[in-house]
Amino acid sequence: MNFSTGQVSIDLKAIKNNYLFIKNFCKPAVVAATVKASSYGLGGENKIVETLIKNKCKNFFVANIVEALKIRKKFKQINLFVLNGLHKNEEKIFLKNNIVPVLNTFDQFQRWINFIKNKFNKQIIIHVDTGMNRLGFQKKDIKKLKINKKKLYKFKNVLFMSHLACADEKNNQYNIEQKKRFDQIKKEFPGFKYSLAASGGIFLGKQYHYDMVRPGISLYGGKRTFHKKIKHAVALKAPIIQINKVNKGDSIGYSRTYFAKKKITTATISVGYADGMNIRLSNNGYFHFKKKKVPIIGRVSMDLIILDISKYKGKIKIGDYIDIYNSYYTIDDFAKQSGTIPYRIITCMSSRYDKKYI
Repeated sequence: MNFSTGQVSIDLKAIKNNYLFIKNFCKPAVVAATVKASSYGLGGENKIVETLIKNKCKNFFVANIVEALKIRKKFKQINLFVLNGLHKNEEKIFLKNNIVPVLNTFDQFQRWINFIKNKFNKQIIIHVDTGMNRLGFQKKDIKKLKINKKKLYKFKNVLFMSHLACADEKNNQYNIEQKKRFDQIKKEFPGFKYSLAASGGIFLGKQYHYDMVRPGISLYGGKRTFHKKIKHAVALKAPIIQINKVNKGDSIGYSRTYFAKKKITTATISVGYADGMNIRLSNNGYFHFKKKKVPIIGRVSMDLIILDISKYKGKIKIGDYIDIYNSYYTIDDFAKQSGTIPYRIITCMSSRYDKKYI
């Protein structure tokens, strides 16, 4: 369909390529796909999960039980893990739907093993905090777990995991410090499976791979600086819905933040801050028309952005598309311009966009 709104193209072949590349890169570690927030905003009724399953991905991480249940309705056979943990009165939901909670405290561990009782074939995932100070077993929890080692060792399938705070920064010494702490956990609880690396950690080296890696943004073509073989997977463009002639001295947009220094031609496109466009782009950012920069003038509003197309008058018409990001101006590039991170660019994409999977 051709709507007068933002048009998103999601390249499933690129996502497939990124998964298979990471799988090969991390051998023999298992690759578990992080598909929280509807596959980082790209999900479209689980089309990305479906693509990954077709390429033999069996393990998936989401943030919460609501996300897990949406995926479980359609996909019955995959392993689903919930990062935000086990909370009161959720035990039955997890067990009934064959979903595995990531246990972030000793209290969660106790409640879960008491609830599942003698089902020792059930997978147990224990998240240990090695320096994020966000989620995971703290020192007091680890001490309690040591005391209860016998209970833990009854289970056949146990994974210890942690998360790196600075994995995007290859030379940050904190990565080494967290790895040391994780190796100490491995030493104290031997004989299990272990997972430390998400997207950034994967490319710190083999020593960070352990038994499982958990890529997220790298599956979707973000942070391509991690490796040149990561392919861009998402493009956004918006149509021009009006073209205006503006006289010298006239103001443009809310609060009159821009005055025309000469007679100019402007184009209004149908995206705004309700669609994830950062208001910092006001009078500062730019998009592209046929790979040429088109500056943003005036304030970014809820549904609309105004561009100066004076250089291209006669070459641009109503209905033409302005490129916001794509394979040559990527989500990484656009994130830098917007003063944010690529994760936010795609997770904040508007539900109003017309999404097309290619």
